[in-house]
Amino acid sequence: MVNPLDPAAVGDAVGAHGQRHALLSRLGALRDKPEPLAALLVDLRDIEHGDDPRFALTLDHYLESWLGARPHELFRLPGQRLLILAPADAAALLDSGARTLMHMLRSHGFGVLRFTAYDVATQAARLAADIVPGEALDRDALLSAADRAQTAALGRLLDVERVLHGADLNSLVREQPIWSFADPAAPVVVTTELVVSLDELESRLDLPLRRDDWLRHEVAVRLDQGLLRHLTRDRAQDPRPFAIDLHTGTVLEAGFADLLRRIPAEIRHRLTAELACWEVGLSAPRFAAAAERLGDLGFAVAVDHAPVSALASLDLGGVDPAYVKALWPRHAGRAAVAQLTAAVQRFGADRLVLWRCDEPAALDAGRAAGIQRYQGPAADAAARASGEEASGEESSRRGDRAEADGGADETAAEPAPAEETTDSKPGLFGRLFGRG
Repeated sequence: MVNPLDPAAVGDAVGAHGQRHALLSRLGALRDKPEPLAALLVDLRDIEHGDDPRFALTLDHYLESWLGARPHELFRLPGQRLLILAPADAAALLDSGARTLMHMLRSHGFGVLRFTAYDVATQAARLAADIVPGEALDRDALLSAADRAQTAALGRLLDVERVLHGADLNSLVREQPIWSFADPAAPVVVTTELVVSLDELESRLDLPLRRDDWLRHEVAVRLDQGLLRHLTRDRAQDPRPFAIDLHTGTVLEAGFADLLRRIPAEIRHRLTAELACWEVGLSAPRFAAAAERLGDLGFAVAVDHAPVSALASLDLGGVDPAYVKALWPRHAGRAAVAQLTAAVQRFGADRLVLWRCDEPAALDAGRAAGIQRYQGPAADAAARASGEEASGEESSRRGDRAEADGGADETAAEPAPAEETTDSKPGLFGRLFGRG
C-alpha cells in the first residue's frame, strides 16, 4: 500500500513528471475553495491501444477541440487517464465530446471509454478523492516531491531530445517490411515501415515511459519529427520505399511544410505517411486536410490501425489511400475471414494489408480471404521459408544441370559465384537491425 505521506510515494501516485506539482496544487486549491468549473475525467485503460502515445495524443486533442477557443486546463494522469477543467458553461460540450468519442471507439471495435463528469463548484472534494488520496495533498510532502520530479522530468526529456536529434537514431529505428505474396513462391517487400523502438529508447535512457504518462506524451510529440529528420539525414542514399506513422496534428502544424521541404523531392515521392484510422473518425475534415497536404508535398497516404470489424463501415472522408492496414484480431474465428473477404472486394487485394500478423493463422485467414499483403513476424517467417525453399530448388536444379553436363568431377573445382553463396555476410542494414 502507498504511504501518502512519503514524498516518493506521492510522486508514484500521480506520475513522475512535471505536471505533478500543478495537478496536486490545483486539486488542493479546488478542494479548499471550489470554483465554477466543469471537469471531465477520462479513463483509457479498457481501450485497445490506450497505451499507444500517438493514439492517446489524438484522443486528447479531439476532446480539447470540443471546447473551441475556451480556456481550459488539461492534466495527463498515470494509469492512462486524462483530466480536463473548463468553465462551467462548457459542461455540455465536454459531455458531448466524451459521448461522441465513446460511440466512435466502441463502433470501431476499440473498446469502452469510461468517463466521469463533475460540477467542481459542488463536487470538488469528490473529484480530488477520485484522483489521489486526500492525504496526498499534504503541502510539505507535495512540495518536496514536486521539486525533485520537475528536475528529473526535464532531464529525461532533454535526454530524449538529444537521442532523437543525434547521429545514433539508426540504432533505435526498426524496419518492419510489408510483404506481397501475390506470387506465393516469390514474396517481395513492397515497402518498409520505419518505427522508433520505444522499448529500446526506454532501456537505453532508463526512461519510465510505461509509468510516466506525461513523459510518454512528450516523447510521442517528438517521434514524428525525429523520423523525418532520420529520413533526411540517414536514408537519403537508400533507394527503397519507406512508410512512417504520422499524426494529423504534426502534419497540420505551421512548420511541417518547411520540415518536409528539407527532404529531397526524389525521396518524398517514395515515402508513405500512415495516418491512424481513428483520426478520420474523430475529424474527417482534419484527416482530409492532412492527407491533402501530404499529397501536395509528394507523400502517398495510407490508413493504419483499422480494426477488421470496422472495415466495412470505414468512412475515409473522400481520401483515396495507397493501402489500408487491417489489424489482425488474434485468435479470430470465421467471422474475420468473411470481413476480410468483403474488405478485399472493397479496397482491392493489392491495397489491403493484414497487419500485426504474429501467428500463422493470420496468414491462413488472409489467404482464404484473398489478401496478398501482410506485415508482422509470421509474414517475415513465411517469406524467409519461401526464399529458403526457392534456394534449395535452385541448388537442386544446378546439380541436375551439372550431372547432365558430364558429372560432378568436371565442375567440382570451379568455385560457386559469390552471389549464389547462401551464407554470405549480411549487408549494412542486416547488421544494423539484426537481419540476415
